[in-house]
Parts: sequence; structure tokens; C-alpha cells
Amino acid sequence: MCTASVGHNEAMIVEKRRIEDLTLLRLEGVIKLGESAEFFAQTLDRALSDEAGHVLVDFSRINYIDSTGIGELVGYLGRFRDLQRKLILINPSDRIRRLLHIARLDELFLTYETLEAALAAEGRASDGPSLEPAPPETEM
Repeated sequence: MCTASVGHNEAMIVEKRRIEDLTLLRLEGVIKLGESAEFFAQTLDRALSDEAGHVLVDFSRINYIDSTGIGELVGYLGRFRDLQRKLILINPSDRIRRLLHIARLDELFLTYETLEAALAAEGRASDGPSLEPAPPETEM
């Protein structure tokens, strides 16, 4: 698990797990201009370069994301697609969905309400020994 300290009472936490050949990034906190957006970008970059397979990003514990965070998502979506990989969103808040819709980006992202729905759509099981924590990451 990695943590980026963003400000007073604001931090972004990332828990990374492997599920078969997928990488799950569980995010918590805020993603906005500054350290948290940079940390988010570094997390996506590491998933892109260090891991194989598609990446699932669980937004269920994200309290806030600004246009910088949305911009990082869009930028990395292109990079994932260039490598024939998917960047899949799980349980984005109504606010994130509205931001994506207003910018006409909602049709670009595969989005699922739950991890189980995403795994089922990708042909994976959601329980059993396949859900293993990845080795701890250290912040750069």
C-alpha cells in the first residue's frame, strides 16, 4: 500500500492487488492538482510499465477528483490502448460520472458498478486464492 500526503487531512492511498492477470488499484482520498494527481499518474505509470494485463481502478473511496485527475485518466487511457490494454473504472462516484459525461469521455471508459461485475465481464473469478496482495510499493 502506498500513501501520498497531500495536505492537512488529505491523502491519497493506493492499494495494489493482482487478480490473475489483472491489476487492481484501490484508491482512497482525493485526486487534485498537485501531489495527489502526480502520485495518481505515477501509480498508473507503474501499473503500465511494471505489470502486464488490464488495470482496474476502484474509485469507490475517492472523495474528490478535479479536472487534473480526469486529465490523467484520459492521458493514460490512450497509453493503455496503444499497448492493447484496458483501463477499467470501478464504481466512480456520480460526480466523476458527470464530469466524464460533460466532457463526452464516458463512452471511452469501460465502467462497472462493482469489482465482481468487472471481473465477470473480463471472464475472471472474484473469489478464491486468485486475489493476492502485491508486494508493498514505496513512494518515489
